[in-house]
Amino acid sequence: MPTPMSQWRARLESQRQEIQARIDKIRRDEQQETARGETDTAHEWENADVRDDLLAVAGRELRQVDAALQQIDLGTYGLCEVCEEPIAEKRLDALPFATRCIECAD
Repeated sequence: MPTPMSQWRARLESQRQEIQARIDKIRRDEQQETARGETDTAHEWENADVRDDLLAVAGRELRQVDAALQQIDLGTYGLCEVCEEPIAEKRLDALPFATRCIECAD
């Protein structure tokens, strides 16, 4: 039977793969537009801005997931970085890379 920590690891690794796939797709789309020479119109500049924002958000999420995976390796996953108390399972269910309990996050 899998341990709770191995289940968290599997969930985070799955989330990491989804985020990486999203990043890869955005970059492929960007390369295709560049290859077609579609970078001169105002519409394409707007698309580029949106794409940059999406990449920034995905990059931030990826760093958070990687940090959570590292916490699992260090044995500190699920502990609040402020008060060092366990983070509620419901919070981790909603936000698996949470670093603070709900009280310290407020």
